[in-house]
Amino acid sequence: MEAKLAAYRVRKRKQAMVESMKNSVKGVLTWGSNTSNTSASSSPPPAYVELEDREDIESSQSEESLDLTPAENPVLTQVTYLLYFLLWATLYMIALQFEFGAVYFIVSSLVLIWKNTRSGPKKKGEISAYSVFNPNCQAIDGTLNAEQFEREIRYGASSVH
Repeated sequence: MEAKLAAYRVRKRKQAMVESMKNSVKGVLTWGSNTSNTSASSSPPPAYVELEDREDIESSQSEESLDLTPAENPVLTQVTYLLYFLLWATLYMIALQFEFGAVYFIVSSLVLIWKNTRSGPKKKGEISAYSVFNPNCQAIDGTLNAEQFEREIRYGASSVH
């Protein structure tokens, strides 16, 4: 009896986890849209919901990472970058008044370089800049390899397409 109870609790915990994942994904995907006009008639039949639950459990157990970032508004992004630049320029002017402009510029350049490096994992299917990590040692476009260099030396630069 206790084994059945433990199995039931595990199943309920998984269902709660899947439900919370579904709600969080729905919350991210419908962020900013009006969700108050949903009706009960648009809900899917129970068999379809059970199929979705099974697929959600399988997808939550897979090792694939999902990109759940909402689409950004380009105008809002441009305004945000403009405000960042104006803040930086204002602070730069203040640093110039205190004769600290060169240090401020160098530190802000280093921060900009650091913020623009990617520290997260690469996306699925994305090839690496280092060909030894790619399938079949496939090089990215624009990479100078030994064969191309040898052709250019022997036959001239026009031999390479």
